[in-house]
Amino acid sequence: MRRIYESDALSRDDEDPFSPSESDERSRKMIDWEAASHAFLPVWLRDRAVSVHLETDKDEYAPDEAVRWRATFRNRFPFPVRIVTESPELWRWSVDGIARASEVPARVPDRTSVINFSRSERKVVERRWKPQIRVTEREWEPLESGTHTLSVALNVDRPAERNLDSETTFTISP
Repeated sequence: MRRIYESDALSRDDEDPFSPSESDERSRKMIDWEAASHAFLPVWLRDRAVSVHLETDKDEYAPDEAVRWRATFRNRFPFPVRIVTESPELWRWSVDGIARASEVPARVPDRTSVINFSRSERKVVERRWKPQIRVTEREWEPLESGTHTLSVALNVDRPAERNLDSETTFTISP
């Protein structure tokens, strides 16, 4: 029995149509696994793949102290996942139901986008927010004393029903 490197099994013949060419090898290596998983995984399974966790650095803040928070989006599966978002804004946050702590509407394009997660990937977003609500383009009002709810979610339809959101509470001391 001859060894494979002694045979002609690995040689290429441009005349032989059944011999693999270099372009075939490149195309096998360039598979878009995120797109492939998107095509084969149902939406409900993709939603279960991604977890969302939100935390603040403290539970209580002074009225003029910045609130530091961290949102972690994690793919729990050992294969890539792609989730379709409602706009190019991939995730969103709010305070007491006020998106981006602003009553001024955001200018976000009206088209869908996608957020890709490699296998077991974590995406971490850290923000520092001075506890104020934007009421006009140039005017901000301080957040009242008391307990407030900070929430973050992937920018999808019905994120709470799909478990693609998280929230936490914090207190502004008087």
